[in-house]
Amino acid sequence: MPVPSALRWLVRLGALALLGGCVTLTSDPRAVLSGPDGTARVSVLRCDAADRALESASDGALADSLQRRPIRVLSWNIHKQGDAGWDRDLPELAAPSDVVLLQEAALQPQLRRILDASGLHWVMASSFLYETEEFGVLTATRVVPIANCTLRATEPLIRIPKSSVISWLRIAGTRDTLAIVNVHAINFDLALYAYRAQLDAVADALARHRGPIVFGGDFNTWSDARDAILHDTAARLGLTELVLQTDRRALFFGRHLDHVFTRGLELTDFGATPVTSSDHNPLTATLRLP
Repeated sequence: MPVPSALRWLVRLGALALLGGCVTLTSDPRAVLSGPDGTARVSVLRCDAADRALESASDGALADSLQRRPIRVLSWNIHKQGDAGWDRDLPELAAPSDVVLLQEAALQPQLRRILDASGLHWVMASSFLYETEEFGVLTATRVVPIANCTLRATEPLIRIPKSSVISWLRIAGTRDTLAIVNVHAINFDLALYAYRAQLDAVADALARHRGPIVFGGDFNTWSDARDAILHDTAARLGLTELVLQTDRRALFFGRHLDHVFTRGLELTDFGATPVTSSDHNPLTATLRLP
């Protein structure tokens, strides 16, 4: 989210919260997961519990697994579905995708219908509730994850949380997993302590993961210092940033906020698609397991 847009949203949220108490911040990080027949359930998904689930997971031949074929990934800040045409563009982008990473998602019925119609299983790391709607980051996958965990960090200045979600997908024929990381990074942190701490927490949650990684999202890298912290985190995890030959990512103050990094995967294709249905342009990548 660009800074002016974030400020406008903050003013709206603050006014509504003061007037009607409509914004709810839960004490524990809150997750919402899709279920059969369009149902959903609320849970707390801690990363230490995810580690235990991964240790006890069954053999890859018996589990819902990624096959060794191209993996299509979409990453998009969908701007709370506030711009006309998002419900036209998202189905077209999601239908061919194996992994969908959405930031600034509002868990509205239409969004759920689109994901369900695309045959995707989803998990949301909720940042807050506005009235009855959840807002946060959402990861949708064609393969059911064997584990998920969510993380939440509070903006130091405006006190509105940002969230991340990590999902682990079994790779067919092996006990290895692909870690899928979806991040919406802190925006308002002049000293950058909280920004670094948020990314450090994500890296800590991946410390025991030895398999491939997809690491994407809106990292709010609107300064050199923020970009340096992001790339320090990437180096810690052995990640390589995907580079666009023709860069059509949205620019905010001349900087790119949206990034995708990988580890242990071969890049086939990577692009950005200009849209009017969000203030960010979606990124799409085709990757291969070696």
